[in-house]
Amino acid sequence: MFIDIHTHVSTREQWLSYQKKAKPASSVVEGRQVVKIISLAWCYKDSPTEPDVETLLKFAATEPNIYVAGSINMDANIGQQLKRHEELFQQKKIVAIKLYPGYQHFYPYEDKVTAIAELCAKYNKPLIFHSGDFYDIHGTALLEYARSIHIDKLARRCPNTKIVISHFGFPHLLDTAGVVSQHDNVYTDISGTIDDSGLTKKELSALTKQYIADLQRVLRYYPNIKNKIMFGTDFAGEETPLKHVEPYRRVIQSLFNKREQANAFHDLAEKLYFA
Repeated sequence: MFIDIHTHVSTREQWLSYQKKAKPASSVVEGRQVVKIISLAWCYKDSPTEPDVETLLKFAATEPNIYVAGSINMDANIGQQLKRHEELFQQKKIVAIKLYPGYQHFYPYEDKVTAIAELCAKYNKPLIFHSGDFYDIHGTALLEYARSIHIDKLARRCPNTKIVISHFGFPHLLDTAGVVSQHDNVYTDISGTIDDSGLTKKELSALTKQYIADLQRVLRYYPNIKNKIMFGTDFAGEETPLKHVEPYRRVIQSLFNKREQANAFHDLAEKLYFA
């Protein structure tokens, strides 16, 4: 069984494409079907490609295996959005909240983030942060705000909030590992690094192998974080560079033994998002 904790599936077409790609490619992964995915809402309304939480909820209501993470627009009225997200937590319509530092110009340790972290802690659900590089079609994102090291202060201030650093903070893998290692309440995923803007099969294989090698290096320094890493893809549709599932499966299988794979593929996600 797989749980993909990081996708942007928001249409029936994307979901069918995802399911096709998620089928086991060989007997090595026989029986390991993705049975749950988490689709992440965008922080802004009226985006033609990225739905906000209300739009995404309408789609997910038709698909029992798709779960939704809400999102807060840090440039709008946070109090009103917190009230709405609390209702969604109470109604069990969302399983987390995601914030987008870098896409939006704020630091994770700012005071205005604390109330969001406390709401997530109240309902025992994760607060997810975009971290690292961007898929920035508008050319407005700033890397300075998206460094995983900035989550250190928030994790210390809000120890009861489960925090997930997306994309392993790539390219700042060691910074991410350091933050995850230092805080019992911080976790990460492997999503989004293997993007494909017209790669050949050979180039895609080489990129996957490089990512595996980079993470192996990180885990030599921080072996204690192996049980805090989750499977995610960042899948956003066949028409985007974020269109792969199988390479991320290979990453988990290459990094971990069978017991550790079970934790990364589903056990930890079940505990953090669905318990």
